[in-house]
Amino acid sequence: MAQAGIASELTARWRRLASTWGAPAEVVDAVYADVVTRYGEPHRRYHTLEHIAEVLAVVDELDGGVEVEWAGWLHDVIYDVRAADSEARSAGYAGEVLAQLRAPDDVIREVQRLIELSATHAVVGGDKNGAIFVEADLAILLSPPERYDRYARDVRAEYAHVDDDAWRSGRRAVLEALLSRATDERARSNVARELATLSS
Repeated sequence: MAQAGIASELTARWRRLASTWGAPAEVVDAVYADVVTRYGEPHRRYHTLEHIAEVLAVVDELDGGVEVEWAGWLHDVIYDVRAADSEARSAGYAGEVLAQLRAPDDVIREVQRLIELSATHAVVGGDKNGAIFVEADLAILLSPPERYDRYARDVRAEYAHVDDDAWRSGRRAVLEALLSRATDERARSNVARELATLSS
């Protein structure tokens, strides 16, 4: 579905969530407009509102709380493939906009912590929020093959400035780390299939 259509579907959800703490409607809508603009940036192919919608669907399935939902919304709001600090910058952005929306400090801190987890997807035992968020963010690995393959193509397109040899080396390292942790057979199959393409 086109970004505009996905944004339209997400609008009601955003307004309900962002109005939780009594922020004025104009603030709620202004923040949403900025979020939609950011996820629609021309260099993005996978890290778009479609990804956010897919993440939020899994958050719902796993009964994630408000902090996990906000992390789902904002974890990729800043996405710069040429920088190494997009997660930290997204966490900073989340803190600023959640303050505008009058979120409590403890909610803001937890959302920021969750967003920064997306840099490594490493979760310690007993971290329920972290486990739900990471599972939702990586749910693409469990997609049907055709969706996974589109994801793989889209991520490569986001790194179009990287030459093929460097891409294969870097992507192989990422996929091997994911494969070492994956337990679901579909995820393992998807990742292994992409790995095979990097060796051809």
